[in-house]
Amino acid sequence: MKIEDILSLAINPARPEAKPAEGEANFAQHLQEALAAETKTATGVQAPAGLEQLAALNPLSEVGRTPGEVLETVLTHLDKYQEALSQTDLPLKQIADLVQTLEQDSQRLQSLAQNLPGNSPLKQVVEEAAALAYTESFKFNRGDYV
Repeated sequence: MKIEDILSLAINPARPEAKPAEGEANFAQHLQEALAAETKTATGVQAPAGLEQLAALNPLSEVGRTPGEVLETVLTHLDKYQEALSQTDLPLKQIADLVQTLEQDSQRLQSLAQNLPGNSPLKQVVEEAAALAYTESFKFNRGDYV
């Protein structure tokens, strides 16, 4: 191939858009369907607690048994953790209880993921949330935020 031939080629050829095959739904659809099925059987998801109520967060053992409720609670805990870290006037010692809650959340999600069927679209989300909760608690305990 000559240099002139290479220069005449487009540098960034347009890539065709990836479309799911027939009968194959995308991840967002699977997640919506799984959460919709869970909310039909659920009695309701608890409202997130304020930062002033960090110590009053509900442990996961008291939360509903459906994977959607457990995942929603863990995501709420992670949001509160993010908000607490962003406040510069909040001492890190006050966040320690929330970090312990994140560790418990991680263990609970790991056991929940093991009980989900392998083809469940919610399983990967639960496993990733467990890994994130564990990673954040590990980073806090290691002293990354000091």
